[in-house]
Amino acid sequence: MKSGKIKLIWSLSITAALFVILLQGYWLYNQYRFALEKSADEVSAQTLSAWDDYKAWRKAKLKTQRENLKAYNTNLNQETYTLYLSDLKKSTTDWTISINTVKNPEKPAIQHSRDSIDDPQKKTEYLLKEINKNLLLTDTITTLQKDSTTKWKEKLFETDSTLSTVFRFKTAENQNLVYDAVDVFLADMNSPFKISDMDSLIQQKTGNTGTRIDTLSLSGDSVLWLPKTIKNLSVISPSVTVVIPYNILKRKIANVNVPLVPARIIKTMAIQIIVSMIFLIVLIVCLSLQIQTISRQQRIGKLRQNFVNTTIHELKRPIQTLKTIVSYLQHSVSGESEMLNNARIETDNLTSYLQKLRDVNQAETMKESLLFSFFDFPALLNDCVENIRRNTEKPLRIERPISHAPLFITADKTVMSNIIINLLENAVKYSGDEATIRFRAENRDNHLFFSISDNGIGIAPSEQSHVFDPFFRSKNAYVTSLPGMGLGLSYVKMAVEAHGGTIEIQSKPNNGTTVTVKIPQQ
Repeated sequence: MKSGKIKLIWSLSITAALFVILLQGYWLYNQYRFALEKSADEVSAQTLSAWDDYKAWRKAKLKTQRENLKAYNTNLNQETYTLYLSDLKKSTTDWTISINTVKNPEKPAIQHSRDSIDDPQKKTEYLLKEINKNLLLTDTITTLQKDSTTKWKEKLFETDSTLSTVFRFKTAENQNLVYDAVDVFLADMNSPFKISDMDSLIQQKTGNTGTRIDTLSLSGDSVLWLPKTIKNLSVISPSVTVVIPYNILKRKIANVNVPLVPARIIKTMAIQIIVSMIFLIVLIVCLSLQIQTISRQQRIGKLRQNFVNTTIHELKRPIQTLKTIVSYLQHSVSGESEMLNNARIETDNLTSYLQKLRDVNQAETMKESLLFSFFDFPALLNDCVENIRRNTEKPLRIERPISHAPLFITADKTVMSNIIINLLENAVKYSGDEATIRFRAENRDNHLFFSISDNGIGIAPSEQSHVFDPFFRSKNAYVTSLPGMGLGLSYVKMAVEAHGGTIEIQSKPNNGTTVTVKIPQQ
């Protein structure tokens, strides 16, 4: 195999291996991203579940255990109107919410205790009367002007024992969210939001001890009605931030940041990683074995080529000497002329075999050694025919339906001569007692087309796909009785392909054979 092809195979193999490795890495990265996304969704759901539990616990505590409130009363006034913008229909509600509470005198207004509960048993009717007596509800609500409803408004009225908070805002949110916001507001007054409690619940749900919770108040008219999740899916420090509106009416939120541990995510991908590593190891091993095999084949091929060249070189000298002696004896001893003539023919055949063996051995590198020239193809054809006539005793009839005008082509003249001679030798050898050979040649569509047909024994269909294989010989009894090495057509195919051409064969048993060669012309 040529060194250029070996380098190309190595380059393509290494490129393919790198491409597969990159593709595998990209696949693993996407698997990691998918696992990261799934883990983020799970952590987000667990965090929201912890918030739901905490919110439900505080609401239940408001109903059963009062720490900061003796009683409360809520008034909700709403006015809904609909806007039509093009095809868009939007309903907006103007809310006025008044929340009136009676403080627990035994506890301060802001109390962070969770379990120590002292709920004095007093009648609710009495407490509500106290609210109405100490707070002028009508005056309180009218202090919020109607022209200010485009913004979020909040008013606070407080005495020693009572507290009234009035909210006025517009929203298109479902009224159930507003009712829930009121419940959460009251629950937060009774049991204020505690970071430590929320953190404990999140740890129980997620098993993550690195949670960070920050509380802040929204500015301007911003309000968050429902929790939202923000995912940071970076490769190095992924995390999930869940923004929880723990007191919607007061527009207070808690940013719960839960880090995602990459080691846990990678652990869930153990099977994919192991399979990928095994695949990459197998790929690298196969690539190494391929390179070793190609290198070994290259060394073997080089040794084979050197051996054949050396053998041919060493055998040609004694054969040439033998031919010279036979020629001398043929002219000096007339009685032995026939025997010596047979010896000369056999030495010529041996020389021809060695020449073909050398040509086939060098055919792999023939393309780089071609010497292109511009010459007349019919003239070359005539020279080849005369060469065959001189070296055969079989009657030979040549038909040449070729124009008398010159047909100039560009090719390696010596190689083209070898192609024609090999085809003519086969045509004569397998044509029986008398050989009839027909030539066709033309220059068409920037290609030289020429064919050589004979009246020989033909080739069986099952053998036609193998006739160009080196050392292949037909199993036909007549063919096996003739001398030959099965290298002629193999050399012809290599020589034609070195010119960038193609060769085709058409044959039927006992109906002759036609070989067509197509050579591109510049």
